[in-house]
Amino acid sequence: MVFRKIEYWTDGDAQQQKLLRAMPWNAEKTKKRVIKFIIFFSISFIIANFFLAYLISMDELLGYLQNPAAHIGTLISLLIFTTVFFFVYWWFREQACIVVCPYGRLQGVLLDKNSIVVAYDYQRGEPRGKFKKADDHDCKCTDCKEEGACKSIAAKFEVIVPKGDCIDCFACVRVCPTGIDIRNGTQLECVNCTACIDSCDAIMTSIQKPTGLIRYASENSILKKVKLKFTTRIKAYTAVLALLISLLVFLLVSRTDLDARLMRTAGMTYTTLPDGRISNLYNLKLTNKTHKNIPFTLKPENFKGQIEYVGSSSLTVKKEDYEQLQFFVILNRNEVKGWKTALQIGMYQNGKKIKTITAKFIGPEIYN
Repeated sequence: MVFRKIEYWTDGDAQQQKLLRAMPWNAEKTKKRVIKFIIFFSISFIIANFFLAYLISMDELLGYLQNPAAHIGTLISLLIFTTVFFFVYWWFREQACIVVCPYGRLQGVLLDKNSIVVAYDYQRGEPRGKFKKADDHDCKCTDCKEEGACKSIAAKFEVIVPKGDCIDCFACVRVCPTGIDIRNGTQLECVNCTACIDSCDAIMTSIQKPTGLIRYASENSILKKVKLKFTTRIKAYTAVLALLISLLVFLLVSRTDLDARLMRTAGMTYTTLPDGRISNLYNLKLTNKTHKNIPFTLKPENFKGQIEYVGSSSLTVKKEDYEQLQFFVILNRNEVKGWKTALQIGMYQNGKKIKTITAKFIGPEIYN
């Protein structure tokens, strides 16, 4: 019979939470609840601010914080988002992964028996069985010099019965944020946080058994002891992932600092001026993606016409902002090639061309 000393694993935090919930409302419970409320709400407020900064830029957000009274609408929106995040922290918690997040459902479709997941080695762990308490041990050996000597030794140790390595301690279940039992197999609610792996390894270490009862593994590697193979499914997933990464890299490399969209004003064709020249009215929409202002000028590229701005249009696009302006393109009648003439307009910053935009110029048909 083999005896080994063990250390019990206890879930102290969970026990404290249960005791706090069961405790009647008094000064201590109120204090802890208020502190917890303040911490959770503060974290939610910080997350909401970063979420808002993603939408309006950090510089704008800092400006709002310096003068919150002038931006009541933004403050109300910020408090709404803070309340939503606080609701997730305080009550919704793991249900965000189980109910809202679509990843688990997508993962279930993509998995097969060769997929590497957080898995329980049931070949090694089953059948489960708790250690027999030493107090229940009855000594029948004849080697004891004193009666009850075995019992006094056994009081400090536990008897290991030849069973599976899983001692059914439920440590993996207690630490799971979604409350599942990983020993029942891969489940929709598993978020691959590996908390069960850490807790199980701690138990295995304490009872002097090999770690890895719960680990990253596939169904076939546990059942058939086979290594991962590069299957057709994995090849297809790899190809799709490589394609998506390539597309992302292309979009990042080809990304411009300034987006320009030029369109003729809706509902208008062309206007004949008193001196016989032809004009078209255009709308130019500019988006600045950088952290600095971009001043610019427009110059004709493939024509000798004239560009006239409407009103007091600004020729500077502010950082992380957009600008819209209107201008006329005026051509001599002999430069109009037909109903539609292709134009190229250069956009210059400090004398350097940064973009070429194209447009269609509408004019009267010319008959010979």
